Amino acid sequence: MAEKNVIWRNQAVMLNDTQYIGRISKGSQTLERKTSTLSSLGGIGDIAVPNGKFNASTATLEFNNLSTADARQLSGNDGWVRLRLSGECRVTDSSTGTRTVNRATTLINGWVTNPPVNLFNNDEPYTANISVLYLQVSDESGVVLEVDWDNGTVYPDDAPSEGFTITI
Repeated sequence: MAEKNVIWRNQAVMLNDTQYIGRISKGSQTLERKTSTLSSLGGIGDIAVPNGKFNASTATLEFNNLSTADARQLSGNDGWVRLRLSGECRVTDSSTGTRTVNRATTLINGWVTNPPVNLFNNDEPYTANISVLYLQVSDESGVVLEVDWDNGTVYPDDAPSEGFTITI
């Protein structure tokens, strides 16, 4: 069986339409469906079944360093932020040497729940926690996953039913 290696290149982060080159080391988000537990008389055990809703989702954004302008971006408008993470994904098949290149983008809208207050600490990176209201993952072929808590919509309708983590 061939091994496929995934390499991310040319990554970029836009926070409220401001590009952060070399300032943010990583971003991630968790997404998990709510479930209902079903059990039956004579059954072999309980099972957790998705009920069509999602738990509250949090994204994190780790800054290498922080300025007062960054604090304004993260604190203004009750902490509301629009985040765009993008990169080029290269997948190499080790048995054939073929390479696939695809550009992917994650859009996240939400509120920073822990505004930065310690701007004078270069020893510890600041990690912004974002309460997510909107998430979209797309590539050159179109939307891969979209969850809009405000409008109550999910695309595709059969989105993953188990918890998963998106790491950029």
